[in-house]
Amino acid sequence: MIENTGERILLEKETPLMISRHFCAYRFARGYVAGKKVLDIGCGEGYGSHYLAESASSVRGIDYSRDAISLAADKYRKANLRFSVLDVKDLSTIGERFSAICSFQFIEHLASAEVFLADVAGLLDEEGVFICSTPNKIDASKGSATPFNKFHLKEYFYAEFNELLRRHFAQVELFGLKRSLRLNFLRRLKKIGLYPTRSFYRLDDSSNFTIVRNKLETALDFIAVCKR
Repeated sequence: MIENTGERILLEKETPLMISRHFCAYRFARGYVAGKKVLDIGCGEGYGSHYLAESASSVRGIDYSRDAISLAADKYRKANLRFSVLDVKDLSTIGERFSAICSFQFIEHLASAEVFLADVAGLLDEEGVFICSTPNKIDASKGSATPFNKFHLKEYFYAEFNELLRRHFAQVELFGLKRSLRLNFLRRLKKIGLYPTRSFYRLDDSSNFTIVRNKLETALDFIAVCKR
């Protein structure tokens, strides 16, 4: 049994709303990974890797936690899906290339992302794509110099995240995850006690959030699509 420390999403432990938010990045990525060989970095308990394996040719999910990988390998089984224990500092030892690499809500757990991004770029094949998400510092830590989440070592504003990625990739396209109009309405109802919002959310409910291409500075999360 994996301990619920708050470092990663566990479907049986997390709130439905947070699960829905995190799942949006995987749903977004699915259109980019169809028929491709995929690496999912920081896969945690594996639900996202399993989802991508429904359309990818193959998926390898990696995480430094042996407990997380053990849970993932036992819980999610597909012929084209495998999980392995690997620390991010050892990415360069993988010895194979991928046509798509995903890393969601992970880069903020690194004190410095420069080596990580250089390693990721080196693992992509010539036409490969890197899809990465991270929380907006404005939303995640409300202006605090120190991240509120003890597992986050470096959070990013829009401009610095964009600049960081462009140092390692020739093409960077950024998107933003925001609450949908429907979710904002339900939040207002909940605030005044008229709707038990928590009971409504579901993992596959795509109406909780929306992905936008403008006004990214105020997004909840950034999602980047990068190519060498």
